Amino acid sequence: MLVFATGQIGGVKEALVRGMTDSLVGHIQVKPREAPRDFFDVQTGRRISLIPADQLASVLAKIRTLPEVAAAAPRLRFGALVGNDEKSTPAMVMAIDPMDESRVSPDMAASLSLVSSGIQASLVSKHLVDKLSIPVGQELFVVTETPIEAYNGRPFDIKGYASSPVLIDEYMNMLVIANLDRCRKMLYVEDVATDIGVRVKPAYVGRLDDVIAHIETVLSPQERQYLGAYSYREVAQSVNSVGTIASSMAAIQVGVVMFVMLVIVLILTKMGLRERRQEIGSLIALGMTRGRLVRLFSYEVVIRVLIGYGIGFAIAAILLLSIRHSGGIAASSLVEQFMNGGKIMIPVLDGATIFFGLLVVLGVSLLTTFASCWRAASEDAVDLLNSTE
Repeated sequence: MLVFATGQIGGVKEALVRGMTDSLVGHIQVKPREAPRDFFDVQTGRRISLIPADQLASVLAKIRTLPEVAAAAPRLRFGALVGNDEKSTPAMVMAIDPMDESRVSPDMAASLSLVSSGIQASLVSKHLVDKLSIPVGQELFVVTETPIEAYNGRPFDIKGYASSPVLIDEYMNMLVIANLDRCRKMLYVEDVATDIGVRVKPAYVGRLDDVIAHIETVLSPQERQYLGAYSYREVAQSVNSVGTIASSMAAIQVGVVMFVMLVIVLILTKMGLRERRQEIGSLIALGMTRGRLVRLFSYEVVIRVLIGYGIGFAIAAILLLSIRHSGGIAASSLVEQFMNGGKIMIPVLDGATIFFGLLVVLGVSLLTTFASCWRAASEDAVDLLNSTE
């Protein structure tokens, strides 16, 4: 039970991280320091903060040459009113270069290829499609306020759904993914972006602070003054909040499992020693000292715990590995997506927590054995031999 519960905690964390890094955000985001920090907090029209054209090309080239970086892609994100003649609703538009973005967000590569089919092609979240009653294959009109304080709009063909295989649907419900060049023309801007998504190589995923520091060192003083580099943990705070809640719930589950497990171990150990009072009496009558008695039963307890824990671990590991091999646990509802950290949760074997659980079980068993044997050894051997318990 402990192995399976801890495997779920690891799975929730892994699903959340993958949902952020492989779907929309990337590992690192470079953007104006005055821009909203959260990736999902988008201001509209003239209030968006832009990386100007003269900086964008230079910064992109510098980032892409870094040995830690696997890919970098410019994005243009802004709020807009989307719909048709009958219905409209606010939405977030994420304008991308399909080829560049598929390298930064590999989970989205298959669907992003649809945006490559034409400059007017777009992906729209299923939630928006259902809300606006505009089916895939039809035209969606996007209207937004531009940086020059004017309004402009363009039609886009809905080629498919904006959907991630892992990221929670809630964070993509109001999303339109469109062609970068077309959206720049709609906003009356050229060669600008609101942010740059960066994907790092696998060896550097655990060293994002070092990569961020390296990115900032290659920027010029002027670029560094205007732009900042932020890890996915900083720019997806709303998703991280879900991770905190999900991890807390999972930790409570592990705590309950640990408590039940320890109570069972305590009861079984004490019952086993109570049933062997005559054996203890015989050993004392044969001259065994209190210390040797405790050591003898302690060795026995250690062997039993190791065997029992090993069998339990093997069963749980086989179960977890079979779940991983089958593709993980799919969430059938939005509530389950939040509980699992994403649409799919793949349990992870956490060696550190499993080892800690083993130490706790061993510790409780040995303390119980020590207390029971020490107390029994202080009793008269005849009373122990005549015990009927």
